[in-house]
Amino acid sequence: MAKGSGCDKDVYKYQYYDDIRRCGTAVVGVKRPLRASALCLGSLTITSAKTTSMKVTIQLDRSLGGHDQPFTNTDSVCGFVNLNLPHEDAVTRITVELSGVLFSSVVATAINPLAGTEHASDKHKLLHLRHALFPPPDIHASPKGFSLQKGVKIFPFQFCIPILSACDDDKITITHLNATLPPSFSVTGPHKRAISEMKYWLKVTIERPGRFKPDIIEEQELKFIPLDPSLPPPMLEPTSRRNSRNILPETTSPGPSPPRSASQHLDQHKVALEVTLPSPAIIQAKRSLPLQIFVFANETSAHSPPPIILRTLSVTLLTELTVIVGPNSTTWAIHHPLLSLTELRIVIRELIQPPGALSGDLWRGCIVPDLTPSFTTCTHMQQHFIVVTAGISRGHAGRIQMIKTTINVDLHSGIKPALLSTNLSEFEQDMEFEQLPHIPWRVGSEKHLGISRQTGSTSGRAAPPAYY
Repeated sequence: MAKGSGCDKDVYKYQYYDDIRRCGTAVVGVKRPLRASALCLGSLTITSAKTTSMKVTIQLDRSLGGHDQPFTNTDSVCGFVNLNLPHEDAVTRITVELSGVLFSSVVATAINPLAGTEHASDKHKLLHLRHALFPPPDIHASPKGFSLQKGVKIFPFQFCIPILSACDDDKITITHLNATLPPSFSVTGPHKRAISEMKYWLKVTIERPGRFKPDIIEEQELKFIPLDPSLPPPMLEPTSRRNSRNILPETTSPGPSPPRSASQHLDQHKVALEVTLPSPAIIQAKRSLPLQIFVFANETSAHSPPPIILRTLSVTLLTELTVIVGPNSTTWAIHHPLLSLTELRIVIRELIQPPGALSGDLWRGCIVPDLTPSFTTCTHMQQHFIVVTAGISRGHAGRIQMIKTTINVDLHSGIKPALLSTNLSEFEQDMEFEQLPHIPWRVGSEKHLGISRQTGSTSGRAAPPAYY
């Protein structure tokens, strides 16, 4: 229960709504304080009350501005439902719901080529919590409703956001994952071949008696970002990816290249590009890249060739989203440029301390953008990759030839479970850390994070991950 709920402000003042006015042979329920208008149809007279002007609002105990902290797992969503009655009116039931639904639509496989483009859609409910606010638990609901007196009625509510999703879908074509709730997001694929949105919201429903009195509904959207997964400390060995290629010799004339001589075959330059991150391969939004880049050149030549020069260097964060609706699926990537250097003149063989290492000053100002973190659900998987591309040439004026290396990473938001108190000793903090909730690692991240799954479940009760 939220503090200062104000539950004593006539919240549960009610009386049964059983006033009846008889008009001929028809019996129609109306409220005494309301003015009624009569409509005569032959021997039948119908008396109806004028429409109500009751208003309902949702008041949370925290602001929801664009710069405010989003909700996360284990957070309490609490506040009040304010019902403003300008006059006495009847209510059957008042409920509040906290829901999280994943909407998705992808281009469906064409059965009839002449039918045009069709989309397959899916609505997947991952969270649904519901509280009854009125009538009180000790009062049985009545289809006639309860008459509430004029004034403002305040109904407090409180939800605790769980860690794991709880699918209510029983489709046998979907493998339901016991995974962490995904973040709020809304994306549209290229050429609108896919649309996807994860939405969380509060919904208040005021049910009213009578066939001609529609329910009153009020909704409030919430922004949600999950807690970062619980992972063991980093290992000593970093996570690395390497790619290599031969640097082709320069051609002096257009057209097909003539057959190579034996000395030309020996004139080979093999260049390797290696990208390294601390293990596990995790980056955090709004933080600098903990990146190391190495360039190696293996020169085999019968004479003294021009040196191998690093001419360009770029770093891109790639977001890849896969959306599945039944047998239909689509995957697309979004590129987020982080670094682009073009006027470099770095001689590879002069990189000796440590061998092949580029200076981190080149990408010191490289900040990870504030993007939706990596996640996996029953029908979606969002992954992230760091793509490093180097432009290499023979000599300072040679033709630039590209080499690319990609490393799979998990993007985290940096949101961690909060300690209950900051004025604790180191021992007390260690004890409290042990009581913090375990957030399962993302399904599909085991390989590039170096995690050995010790159990077939990814629930909150699963054993913590261990490294290979």
